[in-house]
Amino acid sequence: MKRTIVITGGTSGIGMYTAIGVAREGAKIVVTGRDPQRGAKGVETIQRESGNNDISLALGDLSSLAQIRRLATDLRLAHPKIDVLVNNAGMLAASRELTADGIELDFAVNVIAPYLLTHELLPSLEAARPSRVINVTGGLSTPLDPENLEGERDFRGIVTYSRAKRALEAMSIRLAEELKPHGVFVNVVYPGGASTNMTRVVTPEYLPWPMKLAWPMIRRVLADDGGKGAAKASRSSVFAATSPDLANVSGQYYDTSSKRAQFHKSVLVPDNQRRVMQTIERYVASIQ
Repeated sequence: MKRTIVITGGTSGIGMYTAIGVAREGAKIVVTGRDPQRGAKGVETIQRESGNNDISLALGDLSSLAQIRRLATDLRLAHPKIDVLVNNAGMLAASRELTADGIELDFAVNVIAPYLLTHELLPSLEAARPSRVINVTGGLSTPLDPENLEGERDFRGIVTYSRAKRALEAMSIRLAEELKPHGVFVNVVYPGGASTNMTRVVTPEYLPWPMKLAWPMIRRVLADDGGKGAAKASRSSVFAATSPDLANVSGQYYDTSSKRAQFHKSVLVPDNQRRVMQTIERYVASIQ
């Protein structure tokens, strides 16, 4: 029987190349996105590049708690068994912005959405046990700041984004512990840098001062390369989704070479994990 793999943000960039990679293994692929036209174009590209026509699109805005729940309901009804969920969608905001739910945008998409979508899809993930959840991290090696989870004290482009990704990692460790008894295994992958729709909007204002000095070089790295960087960056996600070596592995971090690596030390601090989870659970409880 075909495996069913759901990939958020799978209509372009690293998510789309992840979809192409796993589709070549013969799986049924569902990609999520916000825009129906761009989504349809992404599906066509995945079908063409993978030779697999069993690709579908599910629409939803992952910055909205209500839309995440609606998306999850649609996915559960259409796919009673989901073998792999790749939480790939990300957000790199230019300035501090709150969602309609009152959550800072980076934190909402990079941290809350993977947590809530995973929980909402748990019946389908449990039905396919052993199943996998793959959370895609990124950014700089900026430490987790439990006093500034939503950029309350200062908002600094890629630094704030990177802090949100550390929060994602802290959440993932706790989620792995919670879901392992359910036969659901959670791991984190780091794709590395790539030119994508998200990164191509970066300007020097997104960067901390030392990196601004290197802007000419960074700009060349982020320039449109026809998807070559995104295809390379997708390899760790494809590995985590398909490798039999990860069949019963949970709570681990895999680098750009698909090798097991260490989480940032700030992510491993129990109190930091607790404070991230308290923030997540407070928002999720608001829509119960």
